[in-house]
Amino acid sequence: MTRLMVVALSIACVMLAGCSCLSSTCSPSNCSGCCDNDNICHGGTSDNACGSGANRCDICGGGQTCNGSCKGGSSSTDGGTVTTDGGGVVVIGGTDGGNPGDKTISGRVTYERVTSNFTPGSTNATLGFAAATQKPVRNAEVQIIQGTSVIGLTSTDGDGRYSVAYHPTGTTDVRVYVLARTSKPAIQVQDNTDGKAVYAVFATIGTNTTRDFAFPHGWTGTDFDENARYASPYAVLDTMYTAAQAFIAVRPNVAFPALKVNWSANNVPQNGDKTKGQISTSHFSPTENEIYVLGKSGADIDEFDDHVIAHEWGHYFEANLSRSDSPGGRHGPGDILDPRIAFGEAWGNALSAMVLKNPIYFDCTWSNTGLGCFGWDSETEPVPSDDPTPSAFSESSVLRALYDVYDSPSAAEPYDGVSLGLGPIYDTMIGPERTTDAVTTLASFITGLKAQPGVSATAVDTLLAHWGIGSIRSQFGVDDQLLSDMFTNALTLPFSGGIDLGGGNLPNTWQQNQYYVFVGTGGTMNIAAQSQYDVAINVYESGKLVGSADKNEMGTETIALSSKKDVVYVLVLTGFGNTNGDYRVAITIQ
Repeated sequence: MTRLMVVALSIACVMLAGCSCLSSTCSPSNCSGCCDNDNICHGGTSDNACGSGANRCDICGGGQTCNGSCKGGSSSTDGGTVTTDGGGVVVIGGTDGGNPGDKTISGRVTYERVTSNFTPGSTNATLGFAAATQKPVRNAEVQIIQGTSVIGLTSTDGDGRYSVAYHPTGTTDVRVYVLARTSKPAIQVQDNTDGKAVYAVFATIGTNTTRDFAFPHGWTGTDFDENARYASPYAVLDTMYTAAQAFIAVRPNVAFPALKVNWSANNVPQNGDKTKGQISTSHFSPTENEIYVLGKSGADIDEFDDHVIAHEWGHYFEANLSRSDSPGGRHGPGDILDPRIAFGEAWGNALSAMVLKNPIYFDCTWSNTGLGCFGWDSETEPVPSDDPTPSAFSESSVLRALYDVYDSPSAAEPYDGVSLGLGPIYDTMIGPERTTDAVTTLASFITGLKAQPGVSATAVDTLLAHWGIGSIRSQFGVDDQLLSDMFTNALTLPFSGGIDLGGGNLPNTWQQNQYYVFVGTGGTMNIAAQSQYDVAINVYESGKLVGSADKNEMGTETIALSSKKDVVYVLVLTGFGNTNGDYRVAITIQ
């Protein structure tokens, strides 16, 4: 492969020597198209990013199309300097006596996809760099840049191929850039350690009419050559794109909000400053609405752990199209969790198996013995079991129940008569799961799923029973004894009661949480929790936090809630007692 020339525009990309980072500056001096809300230059020729002269990009709607500006449909404005080459390819730029669109370049963009040889029960699994395969970089933005101006713009197709017309002026070098960014849906991979600049690779065109790109993984056998580590951001991008396309295939009208994914070769499993790569773990950040992915060689790399990346995309899906009330925190197989986190983490795991069409989840990291991988089978329970306490409080039980809802039944699974695919699951997540009066657990999901057209409640019940879960007849867990006990339901006000929480357990476990459901009176409601240990109380209205108290390390926590008449509220009591054994918490609602 010819060595690709790489460079950063305006911002030096020191973290990934094999890629450049496009800076998020956009002005008439460097953009002849339009600038989006993040000050990133677009060619201005697409219906969802239309404009010229570095003005703010418009989105064409109402039957409009982009031709320099949004035209036709319900409104039309004129302006700009956009012409076409007669074949529908929009060309941006001035004139120097030549014909617009008098040059064209085409090619194919691929990257090396690395996967793991992990199988359930294996003890020496690793990433198979030697067996890497070339995969197309799909829907990636391709820019033709002369100087600081974008003079041509297109995207790769499903096979990684592109063709773009452009019209150069003068003698300045013309380059073709492949950005780690897609447009439909809008996903970009950026470097959180370099001003969140977008990764890109370029090559000077010269007299070429074709230019292929093949991005290597850069593995030398024991470590990465950071000067040849091209594939990483494109692997991350392609997994995210695969997840989104799986839903678009069954619900074509789904609109995904723009997603920014932060990957860096400096991202380490350490808490601290994210701009220095201290991201703790690969995760979705609800406050930023962005995803962070580990990439530090010798510590943990996740760019090729496609299930990990799809799992985090699942949390992005929840936050933007559905809802998650999960408290977060540490979790793992065998834990008896608060059912909110049991569902949320199982959702991410199951979703990764669904969209990647592979039930074998793997995660690879470094240890004293080198690079190794672990994982599990999202469909088949191992022997001996990895799920010692099956229930809606077990991440493993919920994971396999969710995956069985999705997949095709087999003779080896006589209990699984459910085969819904992604469509009804999507409909449940964006509908009843998002609007539930309860908190998001398996109870709210199953109740919403049973309400979907064509879903057999009997078949779902049989499936749940196999995984140690009751029938679930309501969003509050009716007909599953453990779930219904988790909800102290339909309280008569004023209420005075109490519960024994389990000290010595993490605050995101079943033992340290209890839910209280009540209906607002339209007046002020005084809520108090009293204990010898630290407790917190949080009140939710359809998932929105409307009251919270966690000021004291022991004693009483109080909330004065201005309630709405006939509105359902859920009070979540969480304990932090760190001494083994039960401790009493008194609850009053007046």
